[in-house]
Amino acid sequence: RRAGANVSITLSNLTALTDAHTDGGIKEVGNGEYRLDLPDAACAAGADVTHVDSVKQVVSWSRENMEESGLNGIRWVVEDAFKFVQREVRRGKTYHGILLDPPAYGRGPDGEKWLLEKQLNELMQMCGQILEPSGFMLLNLYSMGFSAMVAENLVRKHVKTLGVKSMNSGELYLRDQSGNALPLGTFVRL
Repeated sequence: RRAGANVSITLSNLTALTDAHTDGGIKEVGNGEYRLDLPDAACAAGADVTHVDSVKQVVSWSRENMEESGLNGIRWVVEDAFKFVQREVRRGKTYHGILLDPPAYGRGPDGEKWLLEKQLNELMQMCGQILEPSGFMLLNLYSMGFSAMVAENLVRKHVKTLGVKSMNSGELYLRDQSGNALPLGTFVRL
């Protein structure tokens, strides 16, 4: 599964959206189930959101989450996110914000193979081309093979021309009942 949402939103709203994300950004929805709901949060904050995922069922669940939250207006695209970004580069389209949540491994709707370690660099390079100069990005990685420092260096490499003044990174984690931090992955926010 490749998922991401492209949003137009202010940096102050991004900070509000992602501050909670440093502890995993996970919301309990009942019966021991949890969901990560940044696209809904971006929409609620007034962003124009395009949610791209190659798995139709994931888009259906996300749409249900939006409706249960009393929201509307998210643009839903069932497509390989890598191909979507390639096309946006060709079209010269830009985005004020990009939220990326790529899997370690996945398949697109037409059988496209995604391996994070092999394709993340190219995806970040293309995202650097479609991100507006004053834009923001949030990248979540759920592969223990990427430290926060490696992820930050990768983002910095591809957005260096944007004059980024602030970038931070860290670990995504959940706390267990004993208070121990259970690692989930890393994030980079600019």
